[in-house]
Amino acid sequence: MNRCRTFFITALSFVIASLLPAGCDLYRQDDYEEQYVVGSYLIANEPLPEVRLSTTAPFDETYYFDERAVEAANILIHQYDEHGNHDRTFRYFQANRGIYKPELHAQKELILPRRTYRLEITLPRDNNHRITAETSVPDTFSVREVIRDKAFYQSSEQLEFRINSNRSNNRQNYFIYATESLDPVEENLTPFWRDAVDDINELARIRTNIVNEENFDVNPDGTLTLRMPWIGIAFYGRNIISTFSIDDNTYDFYRSQSTQTGGGPGTLPPGEIQNIIYKIDGGIGLFGSMSVLDIDAEVLRPPNL
Repeated sequence: MNRCRTFFITALSFVIASLLPAGCDLYRQDDYEEQYVVGSYLIANEPLPEVRLSTTAPFDETYYFDERAVEAANILIHQYDEHGNHDRTFRYFQANRGIYKPELHAQKELILPRRTYRLEITLPRDNNHRITAETSVPDTFSVREVIRDKAFYQSSEQLEFRINSNRSNNRQNYFIYATESLDPVEENLTPFWRDAVDDINELARIRTNIVNEENFDVNPDGTLTLRMPWIGIAFYGRNIISTFSIDDNTYDFYRSQSTQTGGGPGTLPPGEIQNIIYKIDGGIGLFGSMSVLDIDAEVLRPPNL
């Protein structure tokens, strides 16, 4: 897994941890109930992922994974074919406190696109409490044509690519961008990000918001024309642009957490902020999936900068 994908997955884990209290029903502190927290993300054509399992912290305590890690869980991931028939089961073992990995013989098994995977966790320590979740992995997609992989920063000619549409679940596709500079030094900072942030170490990878297919040009042959917004570029020079096509679970999680944190559309009346959508039975967190397309591009420094 490349660094850009690793950063994106780490960012998902951080968002889950930071929003744990917000996803619970609103009740008095005296009525607090501990909940199990799941974090696992399947990427098409990459190995089976680890599963992280912990519990929530009371509202007056800071959440630390190591302190809340759950041990001795029994974890299975079931794989289903495109017709919904069960065809494989992968068993997991505890590699570290709260971190579970597939058994050795399954660690090279790849996640298949357009397949459904079901997570099943049982907790002997808690009367065999069950946690279940299901995700359908988005289809893969590819670059059909490189229209422009080199451009001057903020010019009218953006980085532009034509990609195959991967519509496969009778709904629009939803995408998240992540960019990573291959030379993230201070002198390469673009003007917007130079003024916006203090810590250069946080700039090497920039994640932008969810974009759906309506933000692309749909071509007569069904392909999509993708233009990278300049705000997602933090450094001049070579950048890896990763486009993540996300499943329904990840989409619902992101759109609901952006409302919780004030980033969503201001259409809800005061006092009616939605709870985060987790789509996990017996716990909270995110069991999601995605397919990824990486594109190498170069951002040129304008002569006057």
